Amino acid sequence: MRSYPNSLAIAGAWGYIGRKFLDAARRRRIPTLVFDPGDIPQDLEQTSFERITDPQQFYASQSEWFHLAMHPQHRQAGLEQLLARAATGEDIAVLNEKPLVAPENPEQCQDLVQQAEQAEILMLFDFPELFDPLTERIIEYLKSFREVRITDIYLCRSKDRESPHEPRNFKPMVPIQYQESVHCLAFLIYLLAKIHGDTAAAFQHGVTVRGQAAAYRPPNPEIYPHVVDGRCHYHLGLGPLSVEGQTDFKAGADTTKQRILSGMGDGKPLQVEVDYQEGRKRLVINGMDRTMDPAANSYDNVLRTMTRWRRSETRQHLMNGVYPNPTFARITYQLSSVLWRACYDKRSIHLESLDDLLAFDAAFAQAKPTLPRYE
Repeated sequence: MRSYPNSLAIAGAWGYIGRKFLDAARRRRIPTLVFDPGDIPQDLEQTSFERITDPQQFYASQSEWFHLAMHPQHRQAGLEQLLARAATGEDIAVLNEKPLVAPENPEQCQDLVQQAEQAEILMLFDFPELFDPLTERIIEYLKSFREVRITDIYLCRSKDRESPHEPRNFKPMVPIQYQESVHCLAFLIYLLAKIHGDTAAAFQHGVTVRGQAAAYRPPNPEIYPHVVDGRCHYHLGLGPLSVEGQTDFKAGADTTKQRILSGMGDGKPLQVEVDYQEGRKRLVINGMDRTMDPAANSYDNVLRTMTRWRRSETRQHLMNGVYPNPTFARITYQLSSVLWRACYDKRSIHLESLDDLLAFDAAFAQAKPTLPRYE
């Protein structure tokens, strides 16, 4: 049996992420259906995929995986059709894009979690680093100790998203806390949950969040109803664990996806450095380079890992264990919301437990009228 999906259906195939998955599928010769109402990019050969222009026909098609590579506000109609199919007993698997829902609609988070459970659909979310073999290597190393304690983590993810010379930068974005910091927060939660056994244990000492943000300056400000954050520096305190993070979309920002972990393993100091950036992926443990392919493709990794998980684990385990499922995505959404609110209010926010985090209301929608517009 091949290690990649036997078939793939991508909604939003011409977008930045959709195109990444389409290119990965074409490289791996995965039979692929695509749906996107826009014009086919000129550099694409239509013989390498099958295009379906009718959304009803697309979402009624047979595919091992559906990938919803669209903004939250554009997913609902297709997602409802897939949920309805799963509710009738069909074996439907969906890879969804983050954030879980639009920042303006936090009340929809729990609805989506419940809908997925009631329909018995398999739904994972596209946090590429969680599907990467680099992360699996890190977790295996940390779990090799009888006693491990992480004391400090540095999280950095950045790229120049303001340059008018990059076509990608004309795509609309939401505040960077939801758009990009969420990847770093997902890595943090996933790592701690894998070490401690579940996500609640990661918040056993509560969480304190503070941050500072700067405005994003898009090359096409006319499409934005209000200013969104484009850079964020933040600190998280989780009991004895100190987390420093920065996400930066401002002009001139370095392109990097770096993580540094420090702590103790069986009484001895440990340090893990990892960079997930395509073309220079690397893993260094205690100063020793653990040979990895620097050119390994993140989207190949997602396709391969999600397929392996589905074929080796039950749906119930994937939807209830420590995986990037809707419950996990909701936690990342809430932590992104707390970070956005801490930046907006310019204050530190402390929450006692995971339950308090899930109950937190960032009030993003209510804050929108007071946010400035681009001039």
